[in-house]
Amino acid sequence: MSTRPTGIGELSSLVNFGAMAAFLLLHVSVVVHYVIRRRSRNWLAHLVVPVAGIVVLVAVVLNQSVYAQWAGGIWLAVGLLVLGISYAFGRRPALPSEV
Repeated sequence: MSTRPTGIGELSSLVNFGAMAAFLLLHVSVVVHYVIRRRSRNWLAHLVVPVAGIVVLVAVVLNQSVYAQWAGGIWLAVGLLVLGISYAFGRRPALPSEV
């Protein structure tokens, strides 16, 4: 990337896409865990704030470079494919506290 005229900008955009995708998934997981699974009634903390975060993060991701969107989208799709294959073969990923 250092040899391309726009290489550093593209690399930083790709890294930012990864961070934004991670935060998007974090916000989605908060809604799923608290609102859907635990039936929390704390709507502000467990639904309104995460949904507002999702809206802001989607706007940021959509305004990134097309290269970062494609490369990051492929990276995210491969990760989800690996996760799906793990579940299909009965190998549910365990968090360190569950081991």
